[in-house]
Amino acid sequence: MVLCCKDCASDVTEPVKSKKKEAKTSTSREKDDKIVFFDDCNHFAFDLEDLLRASAEVFGKGVFGTTYRAALDDATTVVVKRLKDVGVGKKEFEQHMEVVGKLKHENVDAIRAYYYSKDEKLVLSDYYQQGSVSSMLHGKSGEGSTSSLDWDSRLRIAIGTARGIAYIHAHRGNLVHGNIKASNIFLNSQGYGCVSDIGLATLMSSVPLGDTRVTGYRAPEVTDTRKATQSSDVYSFGVLLLELLTGKSPLYASDGEQVVDLVRWVKSVVKEEWTAEVFDVELWKYSNVEEEMVEMLQIGITCAVKKPYQRPQMSEVVKLMEGICPESRSEASTPTICAT
Repeated sequence: MVLCCKDCASDVTEPVKSKKKEAKTSTSREKDDKIVFFDDCNHFAFDLEDLLRASAEVFGKGVFGTTYRAALDDATTVVVKRLKDVGVGKKEFEQHMEVVGKLKHENVDAIRAYYYSKDEKLVLSDYYQQGSVSSMLHGKSGEGSTSSLDWDSRLRIAIGTARGIAYIHAHRGNLVHGNIKASNIFLNSQGYGCVSDIGLATLMSSVPLGDTRVTGYRAPEVTDTRKATQSSDVYSFGVLLLELLTGKSPLYASDGEQVVDLVRWVKSVVKEEWTAEVFDVELWKYSNVEEEMVEMLQIGITCAVKKPYQRPQMSEVVKLMEGICPESRSEASTPTICAT
């Protein structure tokens, strides 16, 4: 399979017109060349041929594959994740997609469809125009931020993400996300965090431990990405929360170009009672938020403790956060991305 695409920095090519086809439902699997749509996605009117001919651009490259933004000729825009190194067979892949496809929550990115063949494995989901939380915090290249999320926006991202993970964990079968990180979090229509790429880690071949794109978020006890647990998800969320509070990546280069582990750095600074030094300088622009910042910091540290049994459950984390940030105040505030 070849998606006609250009790099994000290039202009998007015009899609090739093709005849619309009736969407396939999850019961239509007679042939390997069919996209399997979920039952609530029958409004999509395209098939594999349309997707192949769609104009596309590279949206991101991760450890599990390349993500494209595909624009179809009926003005539909979808995100297509092209998976690499899938370590399970077709039956297990389909079973997982069916479970994840039934997750319906405002803080969980819905999978709209999937495709499985010997040579290609694709997952289709919604397109979020604002990009990921990682790009909002650190810039699209990850090498420096051109904008800064305000405090209320970061609160909404954190609360929404926590709610999404708690919902995933409450699903039958002890479902695990396995790859929580800022580049997998997007904003829903209300500006709250929305979790994507659910459970893909369990389907893939193990990611090398030295891969810096996931190492900073990975719980200390996880030596194989396919064997993540709900407790390790809590640790990863804790790292994400510290990232939102500090504005720093989980692994970042210090002034001396030495790579610093965010969790260790935060704990060392707090231990020395220099807590104010932890927070992103951008957050000091906002008045009367220091107490909330400190309380959220404590939640992040509690989630990112070394011993799994000492970590709270995500349902508990949600309650703690909602206690810090009353819904009435949160709903009255409009999330913004402030230019610096």
